[in-house]
Amino acid sequence: MENEDIFEDYEEISFSEFCKLDFTTLDENISYSIFEDNFPQCSITRLGDKLAIRLEEHIYTKYWFHKYHASVFAEAMIKAIKRLRLEGVPFIDEELDEDDEVHIFVRWTLTEPSNIAGNSLGENINIAFDSVFERANSMLENSDSVLILGKDTGEGLELLKRIQTHLDSLGFYTYIIKEQPDIIGESVMQKVLRFGLSSRFVIIENSEPAGQLYEFPHITKFAELTSIVLQRQGEGSTWMFEDLYHKLQNIKKFEYTNDNLEDQINVGIDWAKEYLKSFGNYQKLKLPWFNK
Repeated sequence: MENEDIFEDYEEISFSEFCKLDFTTLDENISYSIFEDNFPQCSITRLGDKLAIRLEEHIYTKYWFHKYHASVFAEAMIKAIKRLRLEGVPFIDEELDEDDEVHIFVRWTLTEPSNIAGNSLGENINIAFDSVFERANSMLENSDSVLILGKDTGEGLELLKRIQTHLDSLGFYTYIIKEQPDIIGESVMQKVLRFGLSSRFVIIENSEPAGQLYEFPHITKFAELTSIVLQRQGEGSTWMFEDLYHKLQNIKKFEYTNDNLEDQINVGIDWAKEYLKSFGNYQKLKLPWFNK
């Protein structure tokens, strides 16, 4: 769906006035720009039996008082849209426009059936806008990043980049240690732990022997980080970790082929999310300071 083809001709209207129209017979050549107090700025166009609602957040940096920098928060909103889509929310066509340092725009499209009731449409538009803002804020507050470890030279680095690209498309912040700046006085292991401890979970590509052999026990045993281990079928860096997959609940191995790597990453993410949720529920049940 090309944004510029959909939203060409505009007609300004309040949402209350828009709700008086028959959504199922709207002129498909007109986009209705909604301007109403306490309502998200958006444009609505009918495309067959669907309504395409183009939402927009305008961040005026001169009057931006959020604790996070405007450009950082705008990027988080884009990632939030991707994450919500992954969870089944009907968002498409996210766009970040920050060519002007003073004015930053985040735009995305919500789709709804054209036979939806006006009050339901209004509620869904408000939820769509608020959910992106709230998720972006939560991602920044609670660290929603992923550390990627593995062989980081030659074809190994290309593989890590492929994993990173897929995670980026899903809305995660990602780190490959080799690409992060070094700090004088900090060892490589300290650097790995610094990024690992600030990540939601870790992905370790473990098909070939490399630096992850040294990092593995520190990440999975000492730091107890939730870790997804990826290995090509029939390969692996060592047998020394095999018993850990049985002993430790915070790590799990997923074998993949060149054709299904992204699918197995998704399976691993689902496992990590379920494990973290289960562990959190256990903490709430057993630890009194979580019940204050």
